[in-house]
Amino acid sequence: MSASSQSTILYLNFVTRELNRYIPLVFLVLGTIGNILNILVFTRPALRANPCSIYFISGSIMNFFSLYIGLITPFLALYNLDPTVMFDSLCRIRYYLRFSTITLSTWFILLACVDRYVSSSAHVHIRSWSSVRVAKRIVLIACIICFSLPYTQVFFCYVLTQKKVCTYTNSTCNLLNNIILFVCNSGLPPILMVIISLLTIRNVKQSARLAHGARRDVQLVRILFIQVSVLVLFAIPVFAQKLYSSATMFTAKSPLTTAIDSLANQISIEISYISNSTTFYVYSITSKKYRKEVSQILLSFYRSIRRNTVQPVELPKTHLNELTLKTHRY
Repeated sequence: MSASSQSTILYLNFVTRELNRYIPLVFLVLGTIGNILNILVFTRPALRANPCSIYFISGSIMNFFSLYIGLITPFLALYNLDPTVMFDSLCRIRYYLRFSTITLSTWFILLACVDRYVSSSAHVHIRSWSSVRVAKRIVLIACIICFSLPYTQVFFCYVLTQKKVCTYTNSTCNLLNNIILFVCNSGLPPILMVIISLLTIRNVKQSARLAHGARRDVQLVRILFIQVSVLVLFAIPVFAQKLYSSATMFTAKSPLTTAIDSLANQISIEISYISNSTTFYVYSITSKKYRKEVSQILLSFYRSIRRNTVQPVELPKTHLNELTLKTHRY
């Protein structure tokens, strides 16, 4: 290997480490604030009666956990503080929870799309499926399915290497993992979101009773469509990277190619977390009603702080006069 190739590899590895050092912190701060505010907004009386809000709340909760599970351990690894590289069990649990939470956050956006499609239907019996009671049950069923079925292979396919790296045991496990992620998260769900969103728009245009359809919640529909666009946009890089990884997994690669692949994988993963950390800011830009609810929350928070602030005690005027006379005497 030439000296220039070695220096290039060192530089690429350095860039990968620096991305892990700074990007996760930005996403964690933005995502923590944003997802907490999302939950507060969609639990307010003006929005919580809408079944779509149930999916937004559930999605924000999963976004919150996926950010910490997926981003904080690579950051800690830079300082040799990552507990998941100390025990096999923690290594597997980390990937199991990471894949499950990011998948559920995607599923809940997909379910919100289905809910908007159902609510915009011209048929009464189909619209009846759009209810808070149904939404809560579907969220529970989705959680049970996701935590029980798709990613249990992680407990057999991931292991700590001698270099203390938590990774898949062989190429077959890598291929299986990529296929499951495509079907459950980065491939099929975004395609279904786009199709269902287009069908919802068709329903709205064809419906003669928009007051009972999508226009009833036009702000939520706008939020949903923008969220779908953002999710699809930032899912493309990780989908392309997984496709490339699966196509070349049985190809012998040079150290330089491996370093390039590692950097590309890191970039695609961090891009995919943009949609998990920026939903609040996307909603704030696109929806006037959402901004109004956020303003009311912040105003209530400010008022509660003012009420709890210790105010200076004002002495009665007669008492002040007595103190003044005593002062003059001395």
